[in-house]
Amino acid sequence: MGYVSSASAALKSATSRWRNWRRYFVERDCIAGETVRPVLGVVGAQYEHLQNREAFSFFDPFLEPGHAGYETAGALGNGDRVWVRVRVGDPILITPDDRVDRFILLSNSHDGRGALSLRFTPIRVVCNNTLNLAPEGGGHVVNLRHSKKMRERLADHQIEFLLRVIEETFGPAADQLRKLVATKATAPLRDIYLKAMFPRTTTQERDDETPKWRGAIDKVLTDQKVTPTQSQDSMWALYNAVTRFRQTTEALPDARLERIWFGRGAEKKIKALETAVAVCDQ
Repeated sequence: MGYVSSASAALKSATSRWRNWRRYFVERDCIAGETVRPVLGVVGAQYEHLQNREAFSFFDPFLEPGHAGYETAGALGNGDRVWVRVRVGDPILITPDDRVDRFILLSNSHDGRGALSLRFTPIRVVCNNTLNLAPEGGGHVVNLRHSKKMRERLADHQIEFLLRVIEETFGPAADQLRKLVATKATAPLRDIYLKAMFPRTTTQERDDETPKWRGAIDKVLTDQKVTPTQSQDSMWALYNAVTRFRQTTEALPDARLERIWFGRGAEKKIKALETAVAVCDQ
């Protein structure tokens, strides 16, 4: 599936001197009987197309040495965001029967607003719960903007860079996850954590009302299919119940993936981990 800028440009008047800035439509090739190229966004002259084949070749140097392996791929919306999920390194063993597989999510955006991005999205195997990690230095994503220097930057960000970022992200995360499973979710810790993650509204505080989401989280904690009994009373189980609740509140699959991988859902999952670790330290 190829992406191009429309040959017919939209002229936009800008600045007090009425200087014209040339803008272009981003279109993709027709598929599945389409007769008109779908328009995905509007970009300026500095925008540089990065085709999906070229973007995902970023991981090719990792495949032969065995550093990584492609797991799955897909597209969101009208093809304006295309993604591939790559397994990296060995699983994180939380307990002998509870492991977290390490993944990186590479996405390529074609709407003119996004970028080529790397996200760290490990998955708890027992319940297929996606967790989100923040790389060292803050934020939750490594972005490369679509520009003339993008290909040069891709070369700079390959094996040495990615191996370092993987270790700096997943290494501390493994220690944090094991700390959670070793910490019992006592009533005071549970209350502190849930109040931090889901503050009650003014009306709920006034009426001393228990929010409905508490029942949903309790349901996850008592479901042995997603919460093994050996860790049911731990902060690890509570953290996973919160992140799973966040993950399953969106009904439509595309909307769910957009939110938990690329939207505010990813940021909230990172906050869930950081808050749980902070609560354990109290």
